Order: sequence, then structure tokens, then C-alpha cells
Amino acid sequence: CIPPDQAAPRRGKFWQLLPAALIGLPLFFAVQVLHAAPIRLGLLLVPATFVAFLAAAWGKRGLPIAVSVMFAMVFSMAVPEHAVSGTALASSLYFALGAGLYLLYATLANAVLNARYRVQMLADTLLSLTNLMRTQARQFTPAAVGESGGRAPLMGQLLQQQAALADQLQAARNILLESPRTPRRQQLAGMLMLVLEMRDHLLACELDLDTLKSHPGHAPVLSALREVLDALAYEIELLADALLYGRQPAPFESRRPQLAALHWGEGAPAASDGATPSAAVLARGLAKRVGNINDEALRLFALARGEAEPDLALVRTTWQMFVSPTAWSWRPFVALWRWDAPPLRHAIRAALAIGTAYAISLALPWGTHDYWILLTIVVVLRGSLAQTLERRNSRVAGTLMGCILAGALLSAHAPVLVLLVVVTLAQAVAHALAVRRYLVTAVAATVLGLVQAHMLNAGATPAFDVVERMADTLIGVAIAWAFSYVLPSWERTQIPALVARTLEAQARHARVALGLGQLQAVDNEPELEWRLARREAYDSLSALVQATQRSLSEPRAVRPPLEP
Repeated sequence: CIPPDQAAPRRGKFWQLLPAALIGLPLFFAVQVLHAAPIRLGLLLVPATFVAFLAAAWGKRGLPIAVSVMFAMVFSMAVPEHAVSGTALASSLYFALGAGLYLLYATLANAVLNARYRVQMLADTLLSLTNLMRTQARQFTPAAVGESGGRAPLMGQLLQQQAALADQLQAARNILLESPRTPRRQQLAGMLMLVLEMRDHLLACELDLDTLKSHPGHAPVLSALREVLDALAYEIELLADALLYGRQPAPFESRRPQLAALHWGEGAPAASDGATPSAAVLARGLAKRVGNINDEALRLFALARGEAEPDLALVRTTWQMFVSPTAWSWRPFVALWRWDAPPLRHAIRAALAIGTAYAISLALPWGTHDYWILLTIVVVLRGSLAQTLERRNSRVAGTLMGCILAGALLSAHAPVLVLLVVVTLAQAVAHALAVRRYLVTAVAATVLGLVQAHMLNAGATPAFDVVERMADTLIGVAIAWAFSYVLPSWERTQIPALVARTLEAQARHARVALGLGQLQAVDNEPELEWRLARREAYDSLSALVQATQRSLSEPRAVRPPLEP
């Protein structure tokens, strides 16, 4: 039940974890029963893997369930064989007890830590915003003195950061906008809403930037605006640190005086046609957008310091519309049964890879830990080639470093209490950094696996365990890499639909934003419609950017025709 246990809203937390236990328990027992029958065990592993990976149809919520179910089977294979009858039932009862206790523990811990999760999610979002601000500030550098390769690399980095921020903002909404009833919750939710506004102003800074950069006389203005934006990013970074450490944020010093002191070059020649604004007008417009970011930062700090009240009349009553659903629905499963559906193809691919790996593990001369190859495939094989390659490289490097650490630890013949502490810390590190730093997760998971294997099987020598672990990892990543080309779902088949979704979302957002009804309505319905349309505009663009980025790792023959 550990893989799906992430920081989440309080509502639905128990039901989010329950499928992992309900599906994993019978499979754990079945593997225990068939432990001494390799052929029949293999016939179970293949279809069970297919069923488990069908959970990817539920997207980000379903994939951890699939991994958890696979872990239940793989770790059941790791239980040493015993000749005593009833061992399978006893082991399964222990599994059920542990899963049940962890379900209760995780649900209670999530509720107790909810207040802390709200602060951490907001601080993490602020840090991502500062990275985006610094990248945007680099866009203000004149091309003659900018980075090599022109503006294209920066634009690509900017789009990736925008997409990552969109995902992070939705994760923050799910927690911070849930039941904003208390003053503290309203304060944090109000700060999150201001981050959304700052993101809009940052995106608007791209307007007319190329035209303005073509006027060399305005390089000093662009340089000054870059300094202001970098200074604002630094202040927001300090605010995020203050939130994490529970300190009162320092007062914020407005950068409006610096913006007011800029010289616009009014003496520069105007455009030949009256329809094109002059460079001075464009520079004033860009400075105004940076000033808007400054004003939002002022409100952000005022909220954080308790000097202002949040305006959450809309969110307080309609917050359910801004958060991701927590209930399980059969609709994704029903829509799965198309030959071109990526989750279906990934389930078939994973089942074939697990079957091949198990057959190879039976033929290996050592075979004392045949589940290690399977475990490597479970964590390396992803739905796209780009993700698989990233996991492959991190897994190999992490396993090598983890083997060195574990070998040194086991060779020192550390006491059992020390090994238990190492197992606990390794489990915590492996779970905490699985999404952000998989290399560290691979190191911790290797130490965890080797130490656990040593404690369960005291007869094997540490040196042989280390060598076997490295060999099994290399075999596992090779199989995962090879099967990533079986029934592939290339990104170019998904991009046309994503482009259509993005264009539709942008058009709807423009219609709603420009609608006169927002100025005439006396209720919050037009604002609600606009906020939902804005979220879909960003989410659709984020999905398109991420798919395009993943396509760059695919074979050249199947990449979409992208302009440089």
C-alpha cells in the first residue's frame, strides 16, 4: 500500500489506498501457494501483470495501484520457502494485517499532517514559480549577448517549466482548496490564487518581446526589467523558505520605484505605419506587466504576514470544481478496450516483459533471488520510451551505488538494530524521492533490498548478493528497454488530439475572457466559468508540451515533424 500513499486531500484518502490492498492480497496468497510450482507460477504472473497494469487507465491515480499490486506479487516471491504446511496462509494473514494497519495509519497520518501538507505544497509551488520567473527574466537578455543557440532553447525550457507548474498547481489545488473553512486555510488558499494570477502576468511578458528586442536602443530597459524580475523571484523564494520553516516573512519592498525610474527612449523613431506601436509604447507595456507581477507579490506578502484578508468568495463555495475527483469510476476501464489505447498496450507490454523475465530467471545459474529481475522491470518499464530510458539510466547508476553502500554495510557485520534502522531510513528515502530524484530512490531501494534479503536469508554471503543484484538489474533494465519497443504508443499518434484539445481550450478561454457578461453579471457564475476555462487552457497546453518533449526521445523515424 506504500506506492499510492502520497500527500492527498483528506476526503477519499482511504478509498484511494484500498484497491492496492484488495487486489494485492489474493495475488500475494496465490503466489505463496504456487511458490514450489514454477510453471504454474509463471502462468499466474503473466495475466496478473496484465490486469494490474490496466490500472494505468486511471492515470496518475492508477499507476501507483498497479505498482503496488506488482510489488505484492514480487515480494511474495521473496518470502523464503518453508516445509511447514499452512505457511502460505500464515504469510498472507501477516500481509493482510500489515496492509490493514497501514491503511489506517496512512489515512490518519494524512489527516493529522494535512495542515503541514498545505504549507509544503504552497511553498513548493512558490519555488517552481521562482524558477519560471528566472527563466522568463533570461528572455529579456538581448540576443547578441544571450545564450548560444538564440531564444529557442530558452523557449523550450520555459514551456517545460510552464507545463510542470501547471501539474504542480493542480496538485496544490487538490489539497489547499479542500474545505477552506478556517482562517489559516483561507490564507493559504488566497496565496495560491495569487500565484495563479502571477503565472498569467508572466505569460503575458512574452507579448511583443521579440519586437522590442529588435530595437537595440531598448537593451538598457530590458536589462533593468530583468533585474526587477530576478529580484522579485528572490523575494518569493525567501517567502517560500519562511513558510517551510514556520517563520514570519520579512516585509516586501516594492520595485515600483525602479520601474518608474526607467527611461523609455521617447526620442526613438516611430514605426512607419500608424498601426504599429512604437518601441517606447511596447517597453511601457512590458514594464506594466512586470509591475503587475510586483503588485501581486505585494498582495502575496501581505497575505502571508496577516496584513490582508483573502478574497475567496468564489472558491469557498465552489472549491469542489477546482480539485481532482477522488472517487473511482468504471468509465476509464470501459473506454480502455481499443487496440490503440496506450494503457491497454502498456499492460500487454508489461505482461510479456514479466513473462520473459521470469523464464530467464529460472534459467539463470544462481536463481536465489529470481524476483529481482521482475522488480527491476516493474519500476523501469513506463508507458513511454522517454520515461523508460530515464528510469533505465537512473536504475543502473543507482543500483551500482547502492550495491557499494550495502556491500560495505553488510561486510561490517552491523548489529540487527542498526540494520533495522537502515531499512527504515532506506524505505523512507526511496518513497519520498521516487518522483523527483529517481536516482536517489534507486540507491535507497537497492540498499533496502540487499539488507532485507540478508536478514531473511542469512546463509548467503554479502558479496555474492551484491554481484547478483547488479547482474539481475542489468538483465532487468535490458528486458524493460527491449519491450518498450513492443506495441509502442508513439507520441505522434497522440499529438493531433492534444493539439485539437489545446486549440479548443484556448479558443474557449478567449471567448469567456472577452465576454461582456463578466462585466454585467451580478453573481460569480461568469468568473467561475472563466477560471475553469483558464485551467483547461493551461492543462491542455501542459499535456501537449509534455507529449512533445517525450517524443524527442523516440526513434527519429517516428518522431513528429517538429520545427527547430
